[in-house]
Amino acid sequence: MIAVIAQLIELRFFRLTTYELQNVKTTEGFRIALIADLHGFSYGKGNERLLSAIRGAKPDLILIAGDLIVHEKVAQYESMATFTAELSRIATTCFSYGNHEARAKIENPSFAVFEETLQKSGVILLRNESKNVTVHGNTLTLYGLDLPLSYYEKRKEQTLPDGFLNETLGLCDEQSFSILLAHNPAFGDDYFRWGADLTVSGHTHGGLVRIPGGKSVVSPELKLFPKYDGGHYEQDDQHLVVSKGLGTHTFHIRIFDRAEVVLIDVKSPS
Repeated sequence: MIAVIAQLIELRFFRLTTYELQNVKTTEGFRIALIADLHGFSYGKGNERLLSAIRGAKPDLILIAGDLIVHEKVAQYESMATFTAELSRIATTCFSYGNHEARAKIENPSFAVFEETLQKSGVILLRNESKNVTVHGNTLTLYGLDLPLSYYEKRKEQTLPDGFLNETLGLCDEQSFSILLAHNPAFGDDYFRWGADLTVSGHTHGGLVRIPGGKSVVSPELKLFPKYDGGHYEQDDQHLVVSKGLGTHTFHIRIFDRAEVVLIDVKSPS
């Protein structure tokens, strides 16, 4: 009974997780709210509990790192478009696709209406492209990586071909603070080599089952002990933040793995 209650809590509640980083390219601090893997979940009517928490956190920029929907659940599209429009009223909102959006774009004609609705609401869609935005006087260059579905295959070890990110996104801008939205963190080493100051990912759902205070046991792709399973990773002056996500699909499991909205406080060293 205790295990059942614990599982219900894990599936119905979320926490705010905050990470802090410094970067010499910033002149004034700002806050990012990172959302990933909502999968059509609703925390209260109209997702008001989730929206209220994000409003209260007062982000300057909101990033959605994929899988807002479950691709085959077309009935979710409208509610998720409405939710995202509300996010854009809180702060500039950028959305890069995950595997569910990539599949929906191929399989469901109604996904085009979803995309159009998002764009009309002011959401910035990043599909293998970049966009400059200004936040608190800082010029940020945001990139959105939209991987082919073949890079999400289960039980298969994969690597990105040499030069893949340069060919897909271009060279990383070294002058401005650069942010890469890349849904699948399995290629975290490639993201570090590409050079973004900050990369944000999701996809792992925190690994479904986590060792208390430690790493995950298995990823949704059925890989044991994934390297980048959730949290803040740092290499030299670069950062990778992997959200444990907000929803589930297929495997409705969260053990020692609370859903989360991630807050990233970017500060100037001065």
